[in-house]
Amino acid sequence: MVNSKTPYSPGIQPERPLIEPISFKPHHPAATGFRPRLKRQSVLTLLLLAVCGCLAWFLFSAKAVYIKTTPEHADIDVSGILQLKLADRLLLLRGIYELQISAAGYSPLVTLLTVDEPRNQAFSYELARLPGHLRVATPGVEGAEIFIDGIARGTTPALIRDIPYGEHQLLIRSERYIPYEAILMVEGLDREQAQAISLAQAWAEVNFASRPAGADVFVDEELLGQTPLRAGILKGQHNVRLKLNGYKPWQDHLTIVPSQTLDLTDIALEPADAVVYLVSNPPSANTTVDGEYLGLTPLELAITPGQTSTIKLYKQGYLAASRKITAASGDQLRMDVRLEPELVQVLFNISPPDAELFVDGSPSGAGPVTLSLPAREHQIVVRRAGYLDYNTRITPPSGVTQQLNIQLKTEAQAKLEQIKPVITTHAGQTLKLFRPDSFSMGASRREPGRRPNESLRNVAFKRAFYLGLHEVTNEQYRLMNPTYTSGELEGVSLNGDQLPVARVTWEQAAQYCNWLSRQESLPHFYLEEGGSITGIDPQSTGYRLPTEAEWEWAARAGNDHQLLKFPWGQAMPPTEKSGNFADQTAANLLGKILNNYNDGYLASAPVGSFPIGNNGLYDMGGNVAEWVNDYYGIMPGGNTVETDPLGPINGEFRVIKGSSWAHGTITELRLSYRDYGDKQRDDAGFRIARYLE
Repeated sequence: MVNSKTPYSPGIQPERPLIEPISFKPHHPAATGFRPRLKRQSVLTLLLLAVCGCLAWFLFSAKAVYIKTTPEHADIDVSGILQLKLADRLLLLRGIYELQISAAGYSPLVTLLTVDEPRNQAFSYELARLPGHLRVATPGVEGAEIFIDGIARGTTPALIRDIPYGEHQLLIRSERYIPYEAILMVEGLDREQAQAISLAQAWAEVNFASRPAGADVFVDEELLGQTPLRAGILKGQHNVRLKLNGYKPWQDHLTIVPSQTLDLTDIALEPADAVVYLVSNPPSANTTVDGEYLGLTPLELAITPGQTSTIKLYKQGYLAASRKITAASGDQLRMDVRLEPELVQVLFNISPPDAELFVDGSPSGAGPVTLSLPAREHQIVVRRAGYLDYNTRITPPSGVTQQLNIQLKTEAQAKLEQIKPVITTHAGQTLKLFRPDSFSMGASRREPGRRPNESLRNVAFKRAFYLGLHEVTNEQYRLMNPTYTSGELEGVSLNGDQLPVARVTWEQAAQYCNWLSRQESLPHFYLEEGGSITGIDPQSTGYRLPTEAEWEWAARAGNDHQLLKFPWGQAMPPTEKSGNFADQTAANLLGKILNNYNDGYLASAPVGSFPIGNNGLYDMGGNVAEWVNDYYGIMPGGNTVETDPLGPINGEFRVIKGSSWAHGTITELRLSYRDYGDKQRDDAGFRIARYLE
């Protein structure tokens, strides 16, 4: 072995010790074999270390989970073994657990709890309260109906189970009691609540007593019994009637207040009236008893017993009747009264005299005739072949002879009387009725200013027609076309509402006539196809443009004087303010003007600004020239008479009649002047016409 006392120096080899041999004796195990054993303390230590290691790992890996419940005292059960409760928290590993929460009075909750990564996690759960139970009683009243939230739940006394927690509307209802209503808070938790409800009575005691006793008592026509009587009557307004044979009914109107007793114990019944059933011939006679009006016959009258009453009857056309009657109490009598007619003389003067007269549907002779008629209303009819029936109603006055003059009319006469001399259109134009006969239109070759197209023509009219007093205005035209504008000329507006519409084509004027016809449900005069005028319907009574012959007749004829040459008379120059022509104010705008004439307007003027002209028409000369219905053509003269001429059946241009604000020569100012065109013009407009029939 090494001598510890021998010093050791580096680089010097120590002396090697002497190793002495010893004897070796091997150990032989017992025959039972060798089993190595650890000490018990070592095993326990290892186990403790393992447990501590697992616990340390669990504490390090687990999450602190806080579970809040409502109610707070609920029992919480989380599935799984590895969990540790520390104070109000559970230590759980990440994962999904089954969570069960329960509490007395609440519905248990079973759900999944997911524990995630965060170290601290919180969850909140609220248990639903179990329904509650309500025991309802109405002391002193059984069988009252119970309603919870409007649903019938039985009658008292009753235990109503399984009412959800919360507020509920409680209604208790019983006949003859005031309904009880309240908001009830049900606490749930499978607990029973008790409600004892005292219902307030909805009636009052009423005591009835009459002299004499034994009268039937009716409340709202329901028989309750006989006097003396004590009855419970519901609150509110009631009609009460007592009835006893031989006595007048007693009645009153009562207001019942709950619980307030009412005494009606001194009711004195009066002896019954006598009853008279009154019948008149004829019926429906006005009736009075002792001056009091009681109605129309037939009637049931109550007559005061033991005294004389006066009954009077009145009916128009009959003499008044009077009767006196005395009856005993309880008598039931019938009275029949025949009314005598009150006759009045009526003289009928009828023309023609052989016409037949009917009075109230009965033949009564032919006129003239005098009849005695009752002084009441009568239906009068007079008839004769070839004439319209005459119908009227008359009431001859009492004591006076009446004279009735009746003139029958033929259908033509009646129709003529119904024709309106003036009409107003939907757009506000006024048209006047004309019934012309015949005249010669055009001008003689010797007339100064005449043009070759103004040949003399003989014209006859068979159809009456209406013609507009004024030219159509911008305002009236815009009723059909709201965006239309007549524009302006050299800074002068042609577009004012009351100015005549201008710059319209003949077709636009014709389409306006058709539009106006539609507004009044009249047939179209102009035939349209695809938005274009394709022809005319001469039999139509719809609105149209006047024919050339109508226009010239209206402008020149129709009076006792000779045909007018100019709007103001027979010769040039125009009289002052006689129309809107080319005057001095338009010298810079127009070529030919009227010297020494000033109408005050550079271009068009509001319609009707100048004095009324021939036949009550305005602006037949001046203002704007006017489109008429006819195609333009050179018409041959001669002795042939044209009836209601409509012009050529076709052509390229349309006739324009009358002078305008742009005209100032003798040729243009004449009323026989004929112009034509197919385009719009600054100075061309139109007026409307229509046939009567």
